[in-house]
This record gives sequence, structure tokens and C-alpha cells, in this order.
Amino acid sequence: MDYVRYNNDVINRKQTELSFLNYFNKRNYEVIDMSFIEKLQWSQLTQDDLNSLNTRSLWKNGDAFYSLRSDWTDQIQHYSREYHLNASRVSYAGLVSINEHIYTNLGVEVFNPNKQDMLECFQDIYHFIKNMLALTVDFAVIGHYQLFDLLLKDEEHTDELYFAISERNISKISKILDQDHPVVKLLKTPTHQQLDFLTTFCDESHPTYQSLQYWKQALESSGINHIHLDITTMPPKSYYVGSFIQLYENNTRTPIASGGHYNGILEGFGFGIQLN
Repeated sequence: MDYVRYNNDVINRKQTELSFLNYFNKRNYEVIDMSFIEKLQWSQLTQDDLNSLNTRSLWKNGDAFYSLRSDWTDQIQHYSREYHLNASRVSYAGLVSINEHIYTNLGVEVFNPNKQDMLECFQDIYHFIKNMLALTVDFAVIGHYQLFDLLLKDEEHTDELYFAISERNISKISKILDQDHPVVKLLKTPTHQQLDFLTTFCDESHPTYQSLQYWKQALESSGINHIHLDITTMPPKSYYVGSFIQLYENNTRTPIASGGHYNGILEGFGFGIQLN
């Protein structure tokens, strides 16, 4: 992005941030802010933290390590290791730094949520997108980070297979498994038909399948009828354990908003909008 923004570009962006915070404040989300610079306690870093260091702007000052915020949810998890976050649902707007690029994130989180809390969070963010940003959601992508527990035997869970799946390398996957394996058949099925195809070989009472169907119905009830299943996206952090949702306009590669269920130091469900 350009180093300097001017006039209406600046004003419009700030107005969008303020509009977002006011909108969710009126819906009983606690508006929070946190420092763009995080002080990292090296002894407390998890494997997730260590794995993400190469995507973060990191420096050392004396004996302390510092980093620019790369993810609001992750920063909230870090904060909650030492302090109590006095809120059951929050909204925020602020900068993140990812691979040396700066973006503005608008986000909401609900903590210790039940299904209704998650549904209301989605409905709130969707209403904001439609009515405040005046954007149309043309299709959605959904998935579940525990779907492979439904599709694979215990001995089939390998890093080699997961990497091949993330690359959509069907030839490689077929060699690791076989041509008739459900994962291979699923990947060969058009993504908008994959949810229905799951019923041909999986237990429909399984919680993962039930969760996917729940979100499919929620999206359709909101008027989003083009829904694609994604089994190739791997969890960005180990605490992402449930369903995830991405909302798109046609002919775009970056989602308008993305969200999902996580269970780390805090359990929660969140949605974020990234402004370039």
C-alpha cells in the first residue's frame, strides 16, 4: 500500500472504523483497543507463536522482545494468559502487520459462546456488511477444522497427507491413500456439491457434520445460497478447532469477512473484515 493516504481516502477509512465501532457498541459489544506493539514473553511463547514468527515484524530491545500485532484474536489470547478480559463480547478496529504489509482489521469476538451467540455474531457482521458497507455477499465458503477426524482413519493422519491436501495435489493424495478413498472422491467433486456428497459416506449424526449443516442452513436463511465446502484450508493456529466461514463477492479472491470458532486460553467465535 502507499505510505501516505490523502484527504477523502483517510476520512472515509476513519469513518468506516468509527461506524463499525458505533454499530457494534449499540449491539452490546464492548469496544476495546490494544497496543499495536506487543511485548512478547519469550518463556510463554507457544509452538503456534514460534511458527508465526517469520510472518511478524519482530525486534529485540535489551532483554525484551517486541512485535507488531499480526492478529487481534491472537493478541487477545496472549493478553488472557496473564489478565482477565472483562467482557463477554468485544469489537475492535485497528492495524495489523502481516508479512511486512499493514492492514486495518475490523473485528468482533464472543467468548464462551453457545450456538445462538455464534449465530447472532454472524448475523450482526452480515447486517453490517449489507447495510453499512453496502456490499453484496455472492457466495460463502465453509469448512471445519476437525473434518478430517470424520474422513480419515487414525493411521492416515500424516503431515505428508495434510500438505498434499493443502496443495490440492490429488495425484499425490491418491498415492498416499487410494483412488476410492472418500477424501479423493470429495476433492474431485465440485465444491458447491461437496456438502451433499458428504452424506454418501459419513455419519450424519457426527458433530462436525452437524456443525457444517447448521451453518449451511444459517447462510441460506440469510439469503446466501451459493455455498462451497473447503477441506484444503489448514488451521492457522492449533486453537482453531471448529467451523469457519468466509464471505465473498463474485470475482474476488479476498473474502469480505472471515470468521470461525476457536478454543485456546479463551474459547470464542469471531469475525473479521480486513481493509486494504
